[in-house]
Amino acid sequence: MGSRQSTAGGATVVMVALLVAACSPNSAPGPGTTTSGVTATTAAPSTATPTASVDPAVAAAEAAILKAYRGYWDAKVALYADPPQTIGPELQTYAVDQALADVGQTQFTLRQSGIVFRGSPSIQPTVSDVVPGDGGSAKITDCVDSTNWQPVYAATGASAAAPGQAARLITDSTAYFYDGRWTIRASVVNRDKTC
Repeated sequence: MGSRQSTAGGATVVMVALLVAACSPNSAPGPGTTTSGVTATTAAPSTATPTASVDPAVAAAEAAILKAYRGYWDAKVALYADPPQTIGPELQTYAVDQALADVGQTQFTLRQSGIVFRGSPSIQPTVSDVVPGDGGSAKITDCVDSTNWQPVYAATGASAAAPGQAARLITDSTAYFYDGRWTIRASVVNRDKTC
């Protein structure tokens, strides 16, 4: 591929990649960063009046859901950095159903277009509507900042980003307790919801 790609084709690919994929990591780990580089921003401690105590089962489930969500992001970011690789057990541990299919489709599109993602996003997930136990579920709302996670053409390093796309978008995901573990079942980027 030359240094100039079709603007429409590149924009379409990246739009598909960002919309289908739902958006994670930094090269040098710092506070709030996992070893793979996905930055997890932590909110400042609240000074609000304490509410009723949280059910321990719900609190444990929420912690496990956040761990699965961050694992999903870590695996997805690593895959998009090197689309020719095979989807491995890292992603399959954390993603099932539509979430796994969407990542696979985006990987295929990136590979066919010669596009890779460089850098890493920042994520700020919050969990709600937790139903613990077998068959349990939950919702995850995230502000994904892709400022430092950008698509480029592997052959040239030229940007493959769609013009005018917001860097910070709300992503809605669902978690599902499956096969003895929490997994991410679906993850959708809302391109009309900035954060």
